[in-house]
Amino acid sequence: MYRFVAFAAIAFIALSLAAPSTAFEKMAYRVVVNHEEQYSIVPQNWPVPDGWKATGKRGTLGECHDHIEEVWTDMRPLSVRDWDGKDDYQVIVNHEEQYAVWPAGKEKLPTGWKSSGKGGRLLECQEYIEEVWTDMRPLSVRKKLGAEK
Repeated sequence: MYRFVAFAAIAFIALSLAAPSTAFEKMAYRVVVNHEEQYSIVPQNWPVPDGWKATGKRGTLGECHDHIEEVWTDMRPLSVRDWDGKDDYQVIVNHEEQYAVWPAGKEKLPTGWKSSGKGGRLLECQEYIEEVWTDMRPLSVRKKLGAEK
């Protein structure tokens, strides 16, 4: 069974985590969700980003990833789940290096998103995201935490 996850304006993918090896992986995080029912992870002591709300789930990075993997079973944004062209999708990515699945036939991508160049059936797109999206934290969070070392 495939695991699915995501963040910001559109999406997230699940990953298999080894035992935490850094202080950042062991620190406290919380799970957030946006209006498109897409999930992300932010440090617990940071404010919830605009456009997102806290789900109530808190824990280590691994615990938050596991929770998202369990509850987020459809990578498509809420606004496109009923799209009738069910076999033609594309993978999109935002400035935070977060991925989403988007209908290939939709004329306009969401603001702040661009094509990754990968397209195909839904399952192919989800497998691609699972392969390339190995850290659910937004790029800005990863950079900030890296700068705090």
